[in-house]
Amino acid sequence: MATHTHVLDLLPAYALDCLDDDELILVSEHLADCVECRAELSRYQTVADQLALAVPEATPPPELKARLMNRIQPPPPAPLPQPRRPWWQSLTDLLQRPAPAWSLLAAMIIAALAIINLSLWQQAGQQRATPQPGTMRLVTLTGTDVAPEATGVIVISADGRHGMLVVDCLPPLDEAHQYQLWLIQNGERTSGAVFSVNEEGYGATWISSPEPVLNYPAFGITVEPAGGSPGPTGDKVLGGSL
Repeated sequence: MATHTHVLDLLPAYALDCLDDDELILVSEHLADCVECRAELSRYQTVADQLALAVPEATPPPELKARLMNRIQPPPPAPLPQPRRPWWQSLTDLLQRPAPAWSLLAAMIIAALAIINLSLWQQAGQQRATPQPGTMRLVTLTGTDVAPEATGVIVISADGRHGMLVVDCLPPLDEAHQYQLWLIQNGERTSGAVFSVNEEGYGATWISSPEPVLNYPAFGITVEPAGGSPGPTGDKVLGGSL
């Protein structure tokens, strides 16, 4: 008999195949009887398939293989079992951790799953029998002449209301400056986030928007004084559009 307790909080880890045995059995048995959770799981898997297409192709440097071979060592002893941490806490740790350039796709996947989970809890709170139609949107941001190696992506939730920004290879700024995301609509620019990057140029932040993020057809990132500006004043480093 189907259970009335959904497993929405376990679906992100289930989609990435990283549940322990007991949780895997619990979710599998629930999905067999729950149409709503099966539909939400399908949306998670669709996002993972789409994200790979949003990342620009890159050729690894010739010396990468040699470096990897030099660093191969026997595996360390298995750690003692630790209490399972909530997936959202692991997400926070990951987004705050320094990340090399090739980890952008992994960060995008985690960001997309986080936005989906937020949308699912809103739907559950409203006691909807079936999820709203729609798919998540991805906006690829490309670097300008000021930062030609910079890349970025904006992940917009299926309902169009929420968004998250992930950037990589942006030049780190001094303490007097930060990057600012602009949401562009009919020639008007609204601030969506003020953020900094780590030493590798990586950063991630939620987007704050007075309207649904999907209402803005274009986006840009500029260098601004620390704390942000009422309007763009500095060099544009990234841009993209729906």
